[in-house]
Formats: sequence, structure tokens, C-alpha cells
Amino acid sequence: MLYLIAKIQFEYSIFMEQIKTEFTSRLRDAVRQCYELGYHPTRFEQMLDTLGGVNLAKKLVLSGDLQDGLKTLAKLGRLDLSMEAMMQEDKFRLLFTKSELEAATWRLAQMK
Repeated sequence: MLYLIAKIQFEYSIFMEQIKTEFTSRLRDAVRQCYELGYHPTRFEQMLDTLGGVNLAKKLVLSGDLQDGLKTLAKLGRLDLSMEAMMQEDKFRLLFTKSELEAATWRLAQMK
């Protein structure tokens, strides 16, 4: 029985790491698309390299500040490229707490 529990925990941790990696990859792809639109989120990209996607999202979403990048994406009509929008996707929601998801929702609402 303990072996089965350990195996499930191990598989769950692998699954969570895969989801975290996918979230970071999606953010990197969004950065690439921003460059194609003429917007260069260099500071966000540096923080993404340093912190990774999930840690960066957790840090920024609860900061209380509406970052210029989010405002720029709103002006471009591309809030779909925002980390806040990606946090709301079903497969990524489990990476974040209820308060983090509520903050992301609030931040997106401020841009509409």
C-alpha cells in the first residue's frame, strides 16, 4: 500500500512539473508573438528566464500593480497573450491558488 501511495505521489509530481514546463513554454511563445507585434517585453522575458513561468506569475499577479505590459497587450487587443489569461486556462489553473486566480481575473477585468 505504501508503495502505491509513493508511486502515485511520484507520478503526480512528474505531471505537475510537466504542466509547469508547459506554462513557461506558453509564456515564452507569447513573448515571441509580442516581438512579432512590435512590442518588446524585455523585462518580463528576463524575469521569466530567472524565475520560471509559475513563480513569475505568482509574483506579478499579487503585486497590486497593473504592469505596463498588460496595458500594452490590452491596447494591442491581445490580452490572450497575457500571463493572466493563461493562468485561467483549465490545464494551468491547478498551478495557482484561488486568490491568485481571482487576482488574475480582476487584473484582466481592469483592462476591458
